[in-house]
Amino acid sequence: MRILVCMCILSGALAAQDTAKTSPPPAARQTGKAPAALTIPKDAVETTPGTYRWTDKDGKVWTYRRTPFGVKRWAADSADTERSAADKSHSVDMPATAVERGDSIRFEQTTPFGKRTWVRKKTELNEDEQRIWDLQRKNSAASRTTEKE
Repeated sequence: MRILVCMCILSGALAAQDTAKTSPPPAARQTGKAPAALTIPKDAVETTPGTYRWTDKDGKVWTYRRTPFGVKRWAADSADTERSAADKSHSVDMPATAVERGDSIRFEQTTPFGKRTWVRKKTELNEDEQRIWDLQRKNSAASRTTEKE
């Protein structure tokens, strides 16, 4: 009797596996093919490390970003991107610091994945790096003024 029960359970499990192998998942049945992987266009302009801007043939501006999970894209003029992606990465959650090193600036930023550091020449700063550098100089000048008083 026990053997008969075990055989019934086993045959039911095997039948369920065969059904799962032959029928495609619901998403694949609907579309018929997997979505193409998103890539950054060759003529896109890098605005910050890993972030690109590209204008399509219709004149619509797109922002692309490389993430650990692949390339992401969004319209540059959408409501939640009034601040650029780079501004969000340098927000209060992930502040960046800048230190002058001769004719270059060394930036440091703490991210969820660890500390990120990069160096740029003063003449090659993008707008976000320039904003961070200006803010750093303003804050250090304000602290020196406070110390003198």
